[in-house]
Amino acid sequence: MDWLTALIKAILEWLTAEVKKDTKASDSDAVPQSLKDQWRDRINDQLEKQKKEKNENSKDSSDNTPTD
Repeated sequence: MDWLTALIKAILEWLTAEVKKDTKASDSDAVPQSLKDQWRDRINDQLEKQKKEKNENSKDSSDNTPTD
C-alpha cells in the first residue's frame, strides 16, 4: 500500500509542477491581422479626435483673449 501512496504523491507533485510552469507568449495563438487593423484604426481615430479637440480648445482660448 505504501507504493500506491508514493505513486499518487509523485503524480500530484508532477501535476502541480506542470500547473506552475510559466506560459510564454510563443505558446499563444497569433493575433489575426484583421484585429490588429481594427485596433490600429481605433487608435488613429482617437488620436485624430484628440488633435481636433486640442486645436479647437486652443482656437477658443485665443478667441477669448481680451483686446484693448
